[in-house]
Amino acid sequence: MDGSMQNLAVANDWEVKSPSPEYTNLAPDVRAEIDEYLSEHPVKLGAIAKRLGVKVLLSTLPRGTSGQIGQENGDFVIRINRHEAKHRQRFTLAHELAHFLLHRDRIVAEGGWSENVLLRSGQPANIEYEANRLASDLVIPSAQLAEATAEYSGPMTSEVIEDLARRFGVSTAAMEIKLQMT
Repeated sequence: MDGSMQNLAVANDWEVKSPSPEYTNLAPDVRAEIDEYLSEHPVKLGAIAKRLGVKVLLSTLPRGTSGQIGQENGDFVIRINRHEAKHRQRFTLAHELAHFLLHRDRIVAEGGWSENVLLRSGQPANIEYEANRLASDLVIPSAQLAEATAEYSGPMTSEVIEDLARRFGVSTAAMEIKLQMT
C-alpha cells in the first residue's frame, strides 16, 4: 500500500480514502515489513505479528477483555480472547499490533495494557483512536478495498457491506465504519 496515495476513486463513484496518518507516518522500513501482507485479503495478521517479532496467543481472558499486550520474558506478547467471534479476534489483534507499532514505549513503561470489549485500555482517547485507525488500515487496506468495491455497481447495500466484510474477515460494523471514512 503506497502511503503517499491520494483518495482512490473507483469505477462506481465510491471513494476510498488514503491510509490513515498513523499508517503513513510509520517508519518506511516498518511499512515495508507490513506492506507485503496487505496485498491480499483477508490480511494475514498473524504473519505480520510474527514478522514484527510479536507472539500471539489465543487465551481465556477475563469476561469483557478482548485482548492484552505486554512483555513476557523480554518478548512482546498479544493475548486474544479465544471466546470472542473470529472477526472480533481479528480486529483485536490488529488493534493490539497497532499499539505495538505506535505506543510500544508506553506499553513497556506501564507494564502492559488490557483492552475491554470496546477496545478501551484506560489510555487517553487519542491513543485508542490512533490504534483503531491503524487497525482499520491493517484489516481493510485502502488499496484492497478500492479494488474490491470496483467489482460492485449501484448503491451501497447491506448485502454489499456483508459481502465485503466476509471477504476481509471483519464484522459488518467494522466494514461500515471503514466505508463511512470514504
